[in-house]
Amino acid sequence: MTTNESPLRKRGPSDSYSFTEKALFAAASLRQVARPKTNLIAVYGGEFGYELMQWQGYVRARRPKYKEVHVITFPGREYLYEGCGVSAHAIPLHLAGFRYGVLSPRESYRMAADKATELGWKDYDVFLPGLLGTQYHKRLFWRQDFRLFEEPPINGIVRDITFHFRAVQKSGDHVKNYPAALADELVQLCLSKGLSVSCIGHPDYSLCPTGCEDQRSVSLKGTIAAICSARAMVGEISGPTHLVNLCGKPAILWAPFPYKVDYARRWNPFDVPLYIAADDTHEPAPRRVLETILDAFQDMKSRTDNFQRSLFRLPAVRIAYY
Repeated sequence: MTTNESPLRKRGPSDSYSFTEKALFAAASLRQVARPKTNLIAVYGGEFGYELMQWQGYVRARRPKYKEVHVITFPGREYLYEGCGVSAHAIPLHLAGFRYGVLSPRESYRMAADKATELGWKDYDVFLPGLLGTQYHKRLFWRQDFRLFEEPPINGIVRDITFHFRAVQKSGDHVKNYPAALADELVQLCLSKGLSVSCIGHPDYSLCPTGCEDQRSVSLKGTIAAICSARAMVGEISGPTHLVNLCGKPAILWAPFPYKVDYARRWNPFDVPLYIAADDTHEPAPRRVLETILDAFQDMKSRTDNFQRSLFRLPAVRIAYY
């Protein structure tokens, strides 16, 4: 299907489809499952959390069906797609939109066609979020495959906590950022209790208060190494929260609404413990978060004989449909 032939719209949220589009994607899904072509190009431009807990799991499950797979996504995401070719598009993170993002089906097909020309591919399928457009598409056509992400602790040192203090100026969504003054206070409270602390996240989209070891990185492998260098992560429910889950690490979380907590609990393929500091605010008081951290550490110690055992469970389970 070329962009000139496609009846799909040029713009608009990529997970808000008309009945006609859903039917077209169902037909394309059935054909890809029944008669896969030689190669696959997968195009993604949405939220990091959806890439981790939805998209990359489906791409991973499709990879054995093809001779070669090439993924087009945000810079620095190669770690998610071992065994695949990976290239980056130019969509800024803060303009990507929500869920599966604002990259339209037409734009996705055009990106795939350009990449196929560059690779010299003529017989290829295009995997795009429209194929996951409804829970029924996911149930009928697709499967997931999750890998536990593990890297050695940085410098061989295990810290107590890694924080993710979100600081994204994203349209309509910047209110989720934890205020810098509260982040500073929370870090100082943790240090006063003798806890060793670091920070993860993209350097342009997260904070690192004074007293934290700065382990922010544009490299996903570097971020995973930082997560594996801590006993638990603390922060707002967001993309890095889900990454921590895929690393088999516990998380101490807050969110403005209970349904956000429900997402985190359901998107939990390795069944790691989650500790909720708040489900009613973006800005929980630092002392409230500290109390949850201290209680969580007591629970984790009791479950693991003072951190002698892991807290994740294998094998991964398929996560809930959204």
